[in-house]
Amino acid sequence: MMIRHIFLDMDNTLLDSHGEIKEKTAVFLRKIQIPVTLVSARAPLEMDFAIRKLKLTGSQVSFNGGLIFDPNSEGKDSVFAMPLEYTDVYAVLNKIGVNQPGISISWYTRTGWYATKNDKGTQFESNLTGFQPTILKTLPTNSSKGDPIYKIMIICFAEDKMQETEQKVNELGLNGVCARFSGKTYLEITNANSIKSNAIAYIQSSRGLRRDELAAFGDGQNDIEMFKAVGTPIAMRNASAAVKKHAKFVTSSNDQDGVMYGIKNYLL
Repeated sequence: MMIRHIFLDMDNTLLDSHGEIKEKTAVFLRKIQIPVTLVSARAPLEMDFAIRKLKLTGSQVSFNGGLIFDPNSEGKDSVFAMPLEYTDVYAVLNKIGVNQPGISISWYTRTGWYATKNDKGTQFESNLTGFQPTILKTLPTNSSKGDPIYKIMIICFAEDKMQETEQKVNELGLNGVCARFSGKTYLEITNANSIKSNAIAYIQSSRGLRRDELAAFGDGQNDIEMFKAVGTPIAMRNASAAVKKHAKFVTSSNDQDGVMYGIKNYLL
């Protein structure tokens, strides 16, 4: 079956270890005749450089599916939006606590990145994306009326602390919240219905595509649901064994033009 649409995770999949798109891969993706959609946990502002470099024109997916947007419109029009409830944001931030040593907590609206302090985690993210968070003195409250919040991001470099943090979020029992790992150091909290597979289903339906006409590349836990939504799921060599078992193929790593290699060898 001919592949008619490709979905790409960004970090550690399309992007190499330095957070960049390798030039060979960029040139290749600009030339292929198959539409490409980025499906990322990132905010739109953090995806913009890749959209421009690849000259993508179709709808793109941010916040793990919480926001589908049109990159061609001046205001980046929303095609679909599913933010967190402010009451859930308030509950999660207060449960975890922003002053825990070794835990970096920040949150995103559509156009902004916010934290109460700069720390090792925010500096790590800044080095990857080139953006700096806006530092606020206070947390959002359960009655806040600001811009919708799409994601809470937790960065921690100690695996045991990260597991404890995930457990704290789950203990809240919030039906509207989902916590997923997008790497060993990232725990990202979004609306429970903001999953990559739902975003793929939306685009599939709007374009009249069949599941076996779709392919996806990914490396993280949050890509497993995306793999289940397409006919040809392809894992990166740098993905964990748990992710690879859901893939039909395993391509080379993100530092070895794995997306280009996978398309050439498994899709074309």
